Amino acid sequence: MVPMFLQAVSFAPIVANRLNRTILTIHGLLEMWAMETPDKVAIVDGKSSLTYAQWHRASEHLASKLQTAGVEKGTLVGVQVKRNCGLPVAFTAISKVGARFLGLNPSWLSEDRDMVFTRWDKRFVLCWEGMENEAWKASTLLSFSRSDITTPALSLHGSPRIDTFDEFYMNVTSGSTGLPKVAVTSHRELMINTAAVCENLELVTEDVLMSLFGVVGHPHEIFMRGLYIGATTVLEPSVYPRQHIKMIRENQVTFLMGLPPQLDALSRLASREDADLSSLRIVETGGMRITDRFLTVFEDRTGKKVTPVWGSTETSGVVLIGDPGVLGFSSVAFGYSVQLRSENSVVEGSGRGELWIAGEGIVNRYLGERSDFSEILVDGWYRTGDIFNRRGERLFFTGRRGGLIKASGLKVFPSEVELAILKHPLVRDVCVVGKDIPGRGEAPVAFIVVPVGVELTKHELRTFLSDILEDFKMPRKYYFSNSLPRTSSGKLDRGRIAREDISPDYRAELLRLDVDLVKLLNSRALLMEKVDAGYNPTWVEEQLKNAMGHNPGPLSDSSIREVIRSIMNNLGRG
Repeated sequence: MVPMFLQAVSFAPIVANRLNRTILTIHGLLEMWAMETPDKVAIVDGKSSLTYAQWHRASEHLASKLQTAGVEKGTLVGVQVKRNCGLPVAFTAISKVGARFLGLNPSWLSEDRDMVFTRWDKRFVLCWEGMENEAWKASTLLSFSRSDITTPALSLHGSPRIDTFDEFYMNVTSGSTGLPKVAVTSHRELMINTAAVCENLELVTEDVLMSLFGVVGHPHEIFMRGLYIGATTVLEPSVYPRQHIKMIRENQVTFLMGLPPQLDALSRLASREDADLSSLRIVETGGMRITDRFLTVFEDRTGKKVTPVWGSTETSGVVLIGDPGVLGFSSVAFGYSVQLRSENSVVEGSGRGELWIAGEGIVNRYLGERSDFSEILVDGWYRTGDIFNRRGERLFFTGRRGGLIKASGLKVFPSEVELAILKHPLVRDVCVVGKDIPGRGEAPVAFIVVPVGVELTKHELRTFLSDILEDFKMPRKYYFSNSLPRTSSGKLDRGRIAREDISPDYRAELLRLDVDLVKLLNSRALLMEKVDAGYNPTWVEEQLKNAMGHNPGPLSDSSIREVIRSIMNNLGRG
């Protein structure tokens, strides 16, 4: 491990025998291993296993199918596949033809699909057999199956010239605005980050690697490290920890990565007679908030220490690495430098600030309509939006600028969820924060204000939001409050949310009603002029009679009639 004070953006620290791999393309790396270790098992998924030579052959076969269908250099290819051998084969095949890989999420809302995928005129969908989705019917759909992998028949005749600096990996992220963006990543950026992490974690060719991460998000994390060091990668499409335990035992997995909830679920089965985790030498976790309790409980149940890591889409992967079983981060991946900044000044020594990162593995642009990178990449430094505390030589994550939530490894912006909730006509005010939910990790939680005397159930609100928000952005808990705490300047005081019961602010409620009343009366006066060319007391009386039939409140019709008649008479004469 490299202590934090030995950071450097130069790539020189990486050992020489691995440095030459960073100048390769993704498919070039596979070709190298197919020549050097053709018979070594590269991928195992429970139903099939591929040697490096077989992986290369399957990749050539699938690349030929893509090329025959019209896929060219620079073409966008969306991929929907399970966590099986098909994923790395598709990845390297798309690299071989010089196209752009984009992992598809079938649960994207239509507007998100339009923003990151269907807006492109020439696009293809490479879909694992049986996973066809109506959402992709508007694109050129190509299916592939296990037979394409286990019994490849096609050969690729000619391929475009592809450089390590060419854009290849289109990784969808919310960036810093809450709106989906595509971070454009080159072969080199992926190679640099993977090389750095392999060096820092001291991964070797003899390792057997397994990842529990999903195929939506950062699919390269599932197999890229194994490909880089020429090791064996175990893939398991099942989400059940019992199956994960079985795969670890049967394949003697030495390196395991997963989200904290995934590892927690797996650790609960560690005492089973058929559970054997003795082969594990490294267990890595990241993608969401890590707690001291999780690290302690996992070690107590399994006897294994978990190494915390932190990374992002824009850095091409992991940048901060901790020590096994210890909260916080003590090392910076080779090729990167970090700073903490507060109000445009660098925080020296211990202190709190936003994490800024520089290095060769950082992407330099977004793709799509919201492609501005200028506020995020400043003079070669990437602003992460994450707030850290430095104590001694260790960094501790404390929160996110703007309260950003990381739910199941995916970014959730509170403002986006709040705006969706505020669309409900009964919601007066709302604040969304991230809270640790047992068994799930960090998730959005909503504190909602409705008018006094009005009822809004959690079920009604969830039903309303189901057409607006993706599932991972949906609040897991709803709390209905009398009011929300605010600072003296009127801003939401998020730090006090859920920590104290807030008394109803009746004066603020009255002010809102008065403002609404003024707007309604002015609108009514304008409409009266349009329908009757002036004030007509008889017409007003008729309207009042009709309106009184919709009075659900505590005031009598006669009382309301007198108030409105007085106001309307004054408006009419004005």
